[in-house]
Amino acid sequence: MSNTPQLLPMVWGNTDLDSIVDTFERDGIVVLQDMLPEHWVSAADCVADRLLTRLDERPWAAGEEYCQRFDIWTKIFGNLESDPDVLILFENEVMQTVTDKLLGVGATTGSIGSWVTSRGCGQAWHQDSWSNDPNLFILNRIVFTRNYTPEHGQLLVVPGSHRSEDLPTGGPYESLPNQVAFTLSANTAVFLHTRTYHCVTKNVTNEPRIQFNRRVVPDGVPGDLTSRARFRNGTWDFSTQSPW
Repeated sequence: MSNTPQLLPMVWGNTDLDSIVDTFERDGIVVLQDMLPEHWVSAADCVADRLLTRLDERPWAAGEEYCQRFDIWTKIFGNLESDPDVLILFENEVMQTVTDKLLGVGATTGSIGSWVTSRGCGQAWHQDSWSNDPNLFILNRIVFTRNYTPEHGQLLVVPGSHRSEDLPTGGPYESLPNQVAFTLSANTAVFLHTRTYHCVTKNVTNEPRIQFNRRVVPDGVPGDLTSRARFRNGTWDFSTQSPW
């Protein structure tokens, strides 16, 4: 199969719920565009602007040892659900309908965070959860409020990798067979299985790349499933700040 990056054909306006589920089960990712009212997205983007004014004072997420070991340099703003302009991105009928269709009832919703990668920073290839069971996962729900170019950092994934072996060893940003690339834009929502291989390429612009994420834990799944992650050059336990 070609390694040429491509977009999966998932657009909210012409996609039914069953096809969303089929795509997620097959690929471990669904990308939906224009699923939220534009004024919600614009209001949340104003929050993003306010957060970015405080970026310099934020520490590196998970500590410098983690960042240096895996070449993942991000800053996080957490517990954003107290801001109504951010909360509405996730607490609405459309988002809940898609979430319920993917996970079923009884899921537990986590807090809202904002992940930022600045110039020279990215997120190397990783799997967010430690289990090798594709049916044991947590759902990332990531919303973008502004338009980006490939130079800001693309989301790379290997469709179907949630049902494959553990992430293969290699260089942190080294290409993987069958990877595809997404250049994200405003009012795009990504539903990502925590076992799916994924990466955010390094930002080579002077504009920070910011996204909002709210994870959901399906009924019966351990809440600590994302406390340990896999990378191409090792593993990390966030609870002990050490390899596992």
